[in-house]
Amino acid sequence: MASKFGLAGGVPERRVRPIWDAIDSRQFKNALKHCTTLLSKYPNSPYALALKALVLERMGKAEEAFMVCLNAKELLYTNDSVLIDDLTLSTLQIVFQRLDHLDMATSCYEYACGKFPNNLDLMMGLFNCYVREYSFVKQQQIAIKMYKIVGEERFLLWAVCSIQLQDCFQETIGLARDCRPTEAGEVSKSSGFNFKNALSSSVEPTLPPVV
Repeated sequence: MASKFGLAGGVPERRVRPIWDAIDSRQFKNALKHCTTLLSKYPNSPYALALKALVLERMGKAEEAFMVCLNAKELLYTNDSVLIDDLTLSTLQIVFQRLDHLDMATSCYEYACGKFPNNLDLMMGLFNCYVREYSFVKQQQIAIKMYKIVGEERFLLWAVCSIQLQDCFQETIGLARDCRPTEAGEVSKSSGFNFKNALSSSVEPTLPPVV
């Protein structure tokens, strides 16, 4: 969680650790109290807001969690002095995904990558968002960018897998168009293609864990 400077999302790690400990032990009310204390000291911290949103979502307060996420997103977009890092964005991504708003997490990563175009951590986070959205072409594009930056073969493999997924998708769509509506639901089974299995077998073993 912490960087070599003892920071987590721009906040001292010692102030963040009690929140995660409370979340891990499912003491969400206690975690929320810690978040309130943290925000009193760091009111403009997107990471502190992201943590609060995560706790609220775990407490079943989806609407409140969503509004807090939007506040954090607004800070990221409008306040040039705040830290934009993968820890903050990945925490927001967890909440947005649980609330069925993965597109907003993707937009946050796209904004961050536009602002810091050579940040590999942010680009990997964006790639993961595209994986979850089955955006195969965008997966390919960001993988090639990462390969050009660092020259690591794993990113070239990700690009190749993304191209293969595009081909499988087009093949499945083509089969579906040739079928009657009652048969379309059986296409992916008959073609042997499953999106989630393809992603897990081709991409996820070399990716950071998907929460």
